[in-house]
Amino acid sequence: MALAILAGVGLAYQTVWPADPGDDEIAQVLMPAEGDTPAVRQFKDTGKNPYNKEPHAIEQGFKLARAVACTHCHAGDLSGLIGPNLITGNWRYPKDGTDKGMFQTLYFGTGAGMAAWGKLGSLTSDEILKVMAFVRSKYRGDPKNITWE
Repeated sequence: MALAILAGVGLAYQTVWPADPGDDEIAQVLMPAEGDTPAVRQFKDTGKNPYNKEPHAIEQGFKLARAVACTHCHAGDLSGLIGPNLITGNWRYPKDGTDKGMFQTLYFGTGAGMAAWGKLGSLTSDEILKVMAFVRSKYRGDPKNITWE
């Protein structure tokens, strides 16, 4: 009986937290699409977030991060709580040192407990870029280690 319950818990966990997306799924999300904002189109073309240094977008990113609970796990200053610290550049997922990699993490989530904010429809691609700009604005590591500019 206990084994059956544990097996059920494992299945529920796997259902809630997505596996790593395949290359085809990532490519599909990064394809230009009707309705893309100019910023999303630019990001899809270059792999660089055009909002990274725009104060208004950073402020909107902060508000979005609070609204979808990023700050519940990463703290309001992004120094980390349940989720990892996002201000030092010591990325749990090294790909997050690039804009494309961080977009993938926010869009598809992780197997470690972070929701797939984009895939689930909680954030649009444009909103993800704004959250990313907020995260980048809080970076307090060595400027020589910035890999997203």
